[in-house]
Amino acid sequence: MTFFQNLFAQDFEGNWLLGDRHHIPKFVCPKNTGRGDELVTVWNEGPYDLTGQDADGTVDSDLLDITFALHEPKNWATIQVDVGAGAAVAAAVTPQEVVTNLNDHTLFSERFTAYLGSYNGGGADGGGTRRIIIKQKKDITQFRFFIENSGAEEVLGFNARAGVGELPSFFDRHTVDNRFVFDDSQNQLRLLDPVSTVDSNLIDNAVDFRGTSLDYTSVTVRADWQLLEGRSGMFDFTNDDGSTTPNTKIIYSAGAGIGDLAKKVITNGNEHFVIPYTLVSGDLITPP
Repeated sequence: MTFFQNLFAQDFEGNWLLGDRHHIPKFVCPKNTGRGDELVTVWNEGPYDLTGQDADGTVDSDLLDITFALHEPKNWATIQVDVGAGAAVAAAVTPQEVVTNLNDHTLFSERFTAYLGSYNGGGADGGGTRRIIIKQKKDITQFRFFIENSGAEEVLGFNARAGVGELPSFFDRHTVDNRFVFDDSQNQLRLLDPVSTVDSNLIDNAVDFRGTSLDYTSVTVRADWQLLEGRSGMFDFTNDDGSTTPNTKIIYSAGAGIGDLAKKVITNGNEHFVIPYTLVSGDLITPP
């Protein structure tokens, strides 16, 4: 299992089709609530310190990577814009300077427009909050885009409300990177690597649409079976006490926990009993 990020404006809903077709576990990676189908806005207010590099030390902090697809939704391409170019103070780049740099970039301006939106009563007089907005020029039926997590994005925060979720590794097939590997790929998710400092920060600071922490930690990566949380009878664990007469086995669905329903199987000679049982801590086992 791992953590995934959803950079788009629709929830990702993944159904794990198991043996029981009447009960199909669903795993959701929430949408990016900081954007619509055709635009995205920053969550962090300026001015911005765009000196140095991102947390991984691989991309300069003044470089913003925008990935887009025209007509064919799987044919992604990336343009990079120096959003701190010519700023009066590189450690305090204003939102207007970012907007100007975006619109002055030929490849960007052919496909997008950037402007300052008004929040909390913000207006031309500078009152309230003024935030950067990027809007595509073509409609959603022809064009899609998202902001990469590296470089300037770490400071600006276009993806600050992008959904983060724990999903089984099976759903890696639906990532942008695997869009050509699997025919059924939905081309919607980004895999977050806890080894990457940029990605681990996204996991550790993940919030819901209200801004409430999801309490994820990048140092705790649950296995696929743990994410089942006892919701499937197709995968089970058997805790055998090892005795001969009588022999007792506790059988429970993978990922079940203390207080969940299980089966106790008692074999006493030719007698065999299967009875309902409630799990306690000593019953739980972990695969080697």
